[in-house]
Amino acid sequence: MFLFSFVVLGRLRVALFYMEQPVSPSAERAFTLVHPNGDRVCGLIHENHTDPVGIFLPGFASNMEGTKSQILARNAQAQGWSWVRFDPRGVGRSDGPFQALTLSRYLADLRLILHHMLQDRPVLLVGSSMGGWLGTIAATRWPEQIRALLLIAPAYNFIQEIFRRLPAAERQAWEDSNLRCWEDPYGLGELHMRFDLVADSWRYDLLRFPPYLHCPVEILHGSADEAVPLALSYRFAARAHAPELAIRPLPGVDHRLRGADATLLRSLQSLWTRIS
Repeated sequence: MFLFSFVVLGRLRVALFYMEQPVSPSAERAFTLVHPNGDRVCGLIHENHTDPVGIFLPGFASNMEGTKSQILARNAQAQGWSWVRFDPRGVGRSDGPFQALTLSRYLADLRLILHHMLQDRPVLLVGSSMGGWLGTIAATRWPEQIRALLLIAPAYNFIQEIFRRLPAAERQAWEDSNLRCWEDPYGLGELHMRFDLVADSWRYDLLRFPPYLHCPVEILHGSADEAVPLALSYRFAARAHAPELAIRPLPGVDHRLRGADATLLRSLQSLWTRIS
């Protein structure tokens, strides 16, 4: 059975769909939010009617069914926390082609959840890789709502870095054709990305334009990260205006944070306690 309602805020009419499931009250419920252009953003919410609310932001080409996402969702249910996980447009259950991904589009999906489903409730964001970059941007956009950040190997400026490392002829070809294909190193197959991703990313250069972060921030980063070097987190910390920022280096841990689940959950518990 589906329950359907509209939220009307200003001129924005947002449709929400909740799937009613015959399960215990502690289970997650599926939800769908609809952008004004009709694009749907799908996710799962464990609603305990308490604040804060946790939201997980997956990394590039990842979705809410990833290992970290599921670990965090199970932990939230066990703790009795309100928790949201969702698929950005272009991956998983949400609408849209993956090749249309930009940081701005991902940010718009998060804004839909923050302002039109959670209705300005206090939030703790957990962002992995590209999701960590996005979470940092969100904390500068909506500091009154984002109360804490837990960032897992945040991939600041990785899009610009990919573009910079290409030969000049390939950079020009990508810009001229607005499309580039490459093999994902994590087994997702061939990915097709528009040049819009690169052009949009220049707006969010947090190393050149360091953010002001007024909430507690903890960065977890493995020393054996093969995709995003630990040194990047230290570069970011040296530039950011963030009096409550801490980096926790994880010896021998890779980009996927394998083997560090207990550390992840301890850090989350600590931040949650600080803002509850």
